[in-house]
Amino acid sequence: MLARISALLRRPTSDLDPEQARSTERHRRAALTSLTGMAARGSSMGAALITIPLTLHYLGTERFGLWMTISSIIALAPFADFGIGNGVVNTVAAAHGRDDNHAIRRAVSSGFAILTAIAAVLAAGFLASFRLVDWARLLHVSSPLARAETPPAILAFALCILLNIPLDVVQRTQFGLQEGYRTNLWQATSSLLSLAGILLVVHLHGGVPALVAAFAGAPVLGVLLNSLTFFGLRRRDLFPSLRQIAAPVIRGILRLGILFFAINAVVAVTFSADNLYIAHFLGASSVAAYSVPQRMFSLIVVLATMLVAPLWPAYGEAVSRGDMPWVRRTLVRTIAGVFALTSLVGLFLVLFAQPILLHWVGPSVHPPTLLLAGLAAWVVLQTTTGTLQAFLNGAGILRFQVITSTIFGVVCLAAKLFLISRLGLVCVPWITFITYALLVVVPSAIYVPRLLARMTADSAIAAPATLEPEGF
Repeated sequence: MLARISALLRRPTSDLDPEQARSTERHRRAALTSLTGMAARGSSMGAALITIPLTLHYLGTERFGLWMTISSIIALAPFADFGIGNGVVNTVAAAHGRDDNHAIRRAVSSGFAILTAIAAVLAAGFLASFRLVDWARLLHVSSPLARAETPPAILAFALCILLNIPLDVVQRTQFGLQEGYRTNLWQATSSLLSLAGILLVVHLHGGVPALVAAFAGAPVLGVLLNSLTFFGLRRRDLFPSLRQIAAPVIRGILRLGILFFAINAVVAVTFSADNLYIAHFLGASSVAAYSVPQRMFSLIVVLATMLVAPLWPAYGEAVSRGDMPWVRRTLVRTIAGVFALTSLVGLFLVLFAQPILLHWVGPSVHPPTLLLAGLAAWVVLQTTTGTLQAFLNGAGILRFQVITSTIFGVVCLAAKLFLISRLGLVCVPWITFITYALLVVVPSAIYVPRLLARMTADSAIAAPATLEPEGF
């Protein structure tokens, strides 16, 4: 396995024909992105393991809760660009597949203009309403020190998020060019900068605003340094320019971004509401029995995502180039590989969940086997279908995903509202599994083979396929 990985990471040799070289290079870049993604995630988790107990002891319960509440909102930061970043990824990947460097620069410049406008509008709205909101009361803090620290902490966090929106164009560009490994290395660096900043704040006896600035500001600094080195040194030809902003490109990115935002919003609402429903129908004490094992199984999703996500821009470039044999071959192998891997890990967790949970959180959480089996089944289905979604995202097939995910979200939420109080905790993952299989997997199994056949035929008789074939 190590020999195969080593061979995969080497650049293609000159004796390969162009198609083989491109195929090898796609896999190499995807592997590099996956490995560096694991390093970035490991750095982030390691920093959290160090800083959480340190800041809990330093701040005390209430101020620590304030800091954790504010810092946890950073998980919503990807939604702040309203899907425009993903639109930039697809546009850059399509231009890259056509070897059209001018189109790539127009996509970068137009995307930067849109993201800057979004950040400006959000900043104006936030600053206009900032003094009108009682932030301390909103976050339920009571001590004088915590109340005094809440507004500046919120302000520091918001400014960092707003600054990151336009700067994020460099990461989207790198992802679209299948150079996500550069982004991951800078994200790992940002985690180390964040750790160093938090340690310095604690050493200097700083307050919650300083901690928030260190935590949320380090990623901004990392993205800024990434932008300077990438656009200023390595790819100066892609540096954003006012002259390269094009209205047709803006319209295309906006169209893709709105569809991506709709998909992500539906999925986020559907998957994040489980604990709320469980608390409402079964009581807050039942939330831990579900959320703790669910967190354990979610590690499978994280692993699969890091392996599959780098293929998204590779599919976009291959579709734009008309290399449908590579798309078919990679899609089939990835689906089979992810299914096998997640099934084995899921089965292992079902069999050994009880001792793992006992050593992790103690005897207070003892989930039934049927719940564990449901979580495993759902995770396997979710990750396996995620490989298909990477292809659909890269190929720009978004309206199909919006329709199927919306229908799934509505039916899934309605079924949970009706059945949780009647069937109990164990039905939650099974409802998600069954509705997703019927309303997303089955339509995809019918639609995608036909789509691939049509795209293959189009690429054989015409120029490289567009990112969104007509017909849906």
